[in-house]
Amino acid sequence: MFDWLGLGELLAILAALVWALSTILYKGFSHHLTPMQLNISKGVLASALMLVTLVITQDFAIPTQITSWLWLIAGGVIGIAIGDSAYFAALRNIGPARTLVIESLAPALVGIFNIILLSHYLSAFAWFGIALTSVGVVIAIKPAKGLPSVDNKHYRVGVLCALAAAICQALGMVMSKGALNNEEMSSLWAALIRLASGTLTVALVVAMFKSSDFKQALTLKGISGKHWFFVAVFLGTFLGLWLQLGAVKYTDPAIAQTIFATAPLIVMSIGFFKREPVTNKMLLGGLLALIGVGVLLAN
Repeated sequence: MFDWLGLGELLAILAALVWALSTILYKGFSHHLTPMQLNISKGVLASALMLVTLVITQDFAIPTQITSWLWLIAGGVIGIAIGDSAYFAALRNIGPARTLVIESLAPALVGIFNIILLSHYLSAFAWFGIALTSVGVVIAIKPAKGLPSVDNKHYRVGVLCALAAAICQALGMVMSKGALNNEEMSSLWAALIRLASGTLTVALVVAMFKSSDFKQALTLKGISGKHWFFVAVFLGTFLGLWLQLGAVKYTDPAIAQTIFATAPLIVMSIGFFKREPVTNKMLLGGLLALIGVGVLLAN
């Protein structure tokens, strides 16, 4: 049996794994759907899967307090609707390498928001693990060759979007923890409320300004390889968000977010088995991140 702390960290590791696998699959659809369309499509499908699972498992551990609903809805709007959209916008403007480096601020931001919103403090040992893991991820994902040049306008927009994504995702994580702390509920109900809130917000915006994009997001018309899209949604959004909220329920959100941040390293490890080139920086960064996660597990 796992104790609560160990269970939370185990769920965080599983969440990072399924998110890494889904990222590889989602890449194939990023050129066919806009960021907001992708947000709607995956949100609607994953929400439907969650509803079916709740019915099959007869999970009635739904939140009953208004405060809990407000925490989850706000976390969904900020973390998923705004945070994910800003993340996709950053990818388009400055590319994945720069975006992921800025995203590595998220674990520290979660720790700060955890103090401000929930008055919960981490030990110095835990902060050391977070710092070590974050530095390792930054070193590993930094490309060996020079990055493509970006004009000043796109660079400023991209950096601001990446910062907004890190801040919003950190806030969303802490708000979800606030709801889970408020009363006893299942992590699947928490995941559904958060996902549905964020998806509905994006859907309303797209439907108001570009109804044709909204229809394509719902029907996936003209998109090939739909079965792989369903696999990506099942892994990354359905299982990923469920595991993520489970991790947040049983451990500190800053620790959970730090472990989630190792997902790019998992992607690189998959690339290694596919015989893609591996640099010394990737190995060093991966080792540091692994030691940092070990510190968190020991904490």
